[in-house]
Amino acid sequence: MNDTVWGHLYVPRDRVASRARPPAVLILPIMAAPNAWIEMRFVHAFLRRGLAVLWLEMPYQFHRRPNPTIPSGAVFLARSASRLGKNFRQSRADAGRALDVLEGSELLDGSRVGVFGISLGALVGSSLYSVDPRPSGAVFLLGGADMIDLVHRSTMTAAFMKMAGISRADLKTAWEGLDPLEYREKNAGKSVMLINASSDRVIPPENGRKLKEAFPDSVQRWVPGGHYTAILHLLWMPAYAARRMADVLGE
Repeated sequence: MNDTVWGHLYVPRDRVASRARPPAVLILPIMAAPNAWIEMRFVHAFLRRGLAVLWLEMPYQFHRRPNPTIPSGAVFLARSASRLGKNFRQSRADAGRALDVLEGSELLDGSRVGVFGISLGALVGSSLYSVDPRPSGAVFLLGGADMIDLVHRSTMTAAFMKMAGISRADLKTAWEGLDPLEYREKNAGKSVMLINASSDRVIPPENGRKLKEAFPDSVQRWVPGGHYTAILHLLWMPAYAARRMADVLGE
């Protein structure tokens, strides 16, 4: 069941009617929300800007849960370093396959594609953008880099890592090739907007700054609040992200 990947494609109604082929945004969601309420705020903002959207269900989320009684995303945090690495690696591979779909769709302009991610989606998206040349730009909210440090520092994962006995040395092998910091030189010149929260304890500011290091030419904005109180910024953030993405994609 988890190897069947679900995606949700939205195309602006006027573009369908006129048979115009709009650029598209791949949205990668947060890890453990019970629904896509937050992501849909951005879906609608992108659509209003004339951009098509494909938002992707990542491993163990929504339809991909191993059992309907298990909360969405709950088992993404595996009890071994190798399994955690495989889950993240599969997430990146699924996102790459979604780019294949966007690139080949007759409804879209597959040459103009952006990546947008929130929290876990920003982690996966920044890893994808580090190795895949197809996106024209990206916007990452509440993301970070230096993943081995992040999961041992984050209030969401630090206790779990300790309980599962997952050490930094264990993760070093499992995470090889996945961290954007490994691609700093390759990432130079890429168009990236980063938005981080100054009091975030899930994605600590130290790791947010390391994501800026991983994309040397990115623009980084800091907002007050923590990982969860950043929801207050949904009053303006979707329109801001959509305007940025539309500019990058030439729409």
